[in-house]
Amino acid sequence: MSTYSLHFPIRVPDDVLVELGKFTGTFWSDSFAQEPFVIEAIRNYINPAPPAPQQPVEATEAGYQWKQVFLPEGTRLRASFGRQPYFATVVGAEIKYDGHAVSPSCFANLYGSGNRNAWKAVWLRLPGSNEWLLADVCRSARKAAIARLHGDGVQADGQRSPAPERPSHDVAGIERVSIPQRSTVRQTGPRPSESRPSNDPAAPQDNGTQHRSGSGRSARRRKRRAAKQIPGNP
Repeated sequence: MSTYSLHFPIRVPDDVLVELGKFTGTFWSDSFAQEPFVIEAIRNYINPAPPAPQQPVEATEAGYQWKQVFLPEGTRLRASFGRQPYFATVVGAEIKYDGHAVSPSCFANLYGSGNRNAWKAVWLRLPGSNEWLLADVCRSARKAAIARLHGDGVQADGQRSPAPERPSHDVAGIERVSIPQRSTVRQTGPRPSESRPSNDPAAPQDNGTQHRSGSGRSARRRKRRAAKQIPGNP
């Protein structure tokens, strides 16, 4: 396989050549001496070396307890005022800023009017992490973890939620079902066994028991009056 030697001039800024000459120990205008370093730099740029594995962070019990959030030693705190950030670090069991121990609220209000909420103004970067998280987000996540630890019946604010209503069961464990009772309709009319009085004068009156003709107190009175009217009767 034949190879070709291609020679193309590449312009390099003067300041870069000067810095490369100082780094390699060669004179900046000696192109033949700087050629291998330039080639090595290009190849390293095309095929970068794999990143070194991160060393595991040793667990430590030291740190600062900020309400529900625990800040392990080495935690970085960041706040800003006038778009200028400033930082603090957890050292041992204290938050240190410029060599002085401060509270989260004091750190958040080092500059300004002094009425900022530290949970909304302070960002945290825990040891071994490259991400900055708002302190209020860490607090919400910690509350949710506490709720899961104590069960679903405990809310994030620590109060126990009311238990759901369950249907009552009898002794045999069968669910009781309440059946609506049928409404009772009072019968206002006469019962089938009762006879209805007829409006016909010729129809015989019956109140449930038919009396024989000529019986009763009225009939006896009529008989006595008829006997008195017979001559010879006292």
